[in-house]
Amino acid sequence: MTRSMPPAETCKIVIVGGGRSGTAIARVFGADRAFSPLVLDIDYDRVRLLQAEGLNAAQVSGTDLDGMGQALKGAAAVICAAPPSVVPSTAKAARAAGCVYLDLCEDPIALRAVFEIAAGAETPFAPGCGLAPGLISFMVDDLVTRSGPEAEITAYVGVLPTKKTNRLGYGNMWDIEALIAEYTQPCAALADGKVVGLAPLDNLETVTISGETFEAFTTSGTLDALVSHYEGRLKGLTFKTLRYHGHLDYISFLLDDLGLSKRLYLMRNLLLTGLERIEDDRVIVHLTCCVGAQERTQTRLFSPSSLSRQTPTSALAHISAYHVCSVADILVRGLAPRKGLLHHGDLSLEILSNSAFSKALFTNA
Repeated sequence: MTRSMPPAETCKIVIVGGGRSGTAIARVFGADRAFSPLVLDIDYDRVRLLQAEGLNAAQVSGTDLDGMGQALKGAAAVICAAPPSVVPSTAKAARAAGCVYLDLCEDPIALRAVFEIAAGAETPFAPGCGLAPGLISFMVDDLVTRSGPEAEITAYVGVLPTKKTNRLGYGNMWDIEALIAEYTQPCAALADGKVVGLAPLDNLETVTISGETFEAFTTSGTLDALVSHYEGRLKGLTFKTLRYHGHLDYISFLLDDLGLSKRLYLMRNLLLTGLERIEDDRVIVHLTCCVGAQERTQTRLFSPSSLSRQTPTSALAHISAYHVCSVADILVRGLAPRKGLLHHGDLSLEILSNSAFSKALFTNA
C-alpha cells in the first residue's frame, strides 16, 4: 500500500489513553498524511506534553460518554489504549457513534463486556490488537493454517529489559494489573485436541533462542480465543512467557511464600512502587511447531531501534502500535467487511499485509 499524495479528507482516528502505547499509536498514524489522530487523556499534564510534541490531544475521560460522543464525531475508528476499566465505556461510545472499535486489552472481564456490546453492531469491533493477544494471535493462526491438524504448537513471548538490572530481571514496562492477571489466572491450552486448563507459573523449562537462554512457563490470557477456535481441529497449543533466569522463583516467593496471591492489591502496589520504569526493552517471539518427529521454529526479535529510528521508545509500545494501526487501516478501508465482533481468525497476515503499517513488524525485525 502506498500513498503518493494526501487524500482529499484525512481519516480521523481517536485514541483513548495517552500513555506509552497510545502515544506510539498517535505517532505512527501522525506520520501518515491519510490519518488524523486525536489522543484523549484525563491527565492535563500529559495532554500538554502530547500537544507540545505536535500531536492533537484533548483532556477527555474515556468514561465520560458525553465527552466521548463529542470527540467521536466524524471519527472512522476509536482505539482504546487505556486501562481495562475504561474499555467497556469506550466500546459503548464507539457503538453509539457508529465507528470501528479496537483495543489493546488483555483483561478477560473487560473483554467479555466488549463482546456483549459488539453483538449486532453495524461496524467491526476488534478487541485484543496489541502484542499478545494481537500480533502473536495472527502469527500462531498463520502457523496453524500451514501446519495441519496434527501440529503441536508452543508460542513463547518475552517482553524484557534489554539488560537484566535486578534480581527479577524485570521492570515497569506495561500494565502491571494485566501482568498480575497473567500470573494468577488459569491458562487455556489444547492437548490432544481438547481444551485443558493449566496452572499459571507452571511447566518451567529452559529455552535457548539465538544463543541466549531463558526460562519459560505458562501464563494466562494470550491465546484463549485461538484455543477455543481450534478445539478439535488442532492437536496441541500452549502459550509460555519468557523471562530471565530466576524471575519465576522470586515471583513464586511473593505470591506463595508471602501469601500475596490472596492479597493481589498488595502485589500490585509492590510492583508499581518497586519496579523501575523501563523504556529500553526488547520483545522476543519464538514459535515451535512439532508434527510427529519434525520440529520447525520461527523467531522474531524486536528492539526500539529496529522499530523507530526517529523516536526511540519502548519496543512493546511500538509493536502494539504498528499492529493495531494495521488492523485499523484494514477495517476503515473496508477490506474486512464483517460487522460486529471480529475474532483473530477472521483476519490473516495476508490481509494485514495490505497495510503499510504491518511492514514495520516484519521487514525491520
